[in-house]
Amino acid sequence: MEFTFERRINYYETDRMGVVHHSNYIRFLEEARCQMLDANGMPYSAFELQGVMIPVLGVNCDYKLHVTFDDIIEIKPFVKDFNGVRLTMGYQMTNQKTGNLVLTGETKHCFTDLNLRPIRLQKQIPEFYDKFIKIKEDVQK
Repeated sequence: MEFTFERRINYYETDRMGVVHHSNYIRFLEEARCQMLDANGMPYSAFELQGVMIPVLGVNCDYKLHVTFDDIIEIKPFVKDFNGVRLTMGYQMTNQKTGNLVLTGETKHCFTDLNLRPIRLQKQIPEFYDKFIKIKEDVQK
């Protein structure tokens, strides 16, 4: 199932030039990722209730065009790679009004216990492991 996260840009997210500050795009990706997990029956809170954390290991953004106050962006997050211990999410962000590609990016994560020791999601939460496999397969179709 393809998921799209829609968000309006707030004035406080812009800089003196009137464009969204580059650091805010990373926040937008996180919002999209959390909403995608929620839409797939895996709210972040459910991971934490079962003792699983998903720290960010890395972020990469390729900024194509800027957006400004009151623009609406659409972010399509997708599972790029997943092996049960590590997860790489990909993102495509577009400006809803123009349809222009604003950003492509990825975030890298791992699954850990509450002490930040790596775990295998298949052992800890097998139903979530299966959902990630299905999401990844859907993207590859």
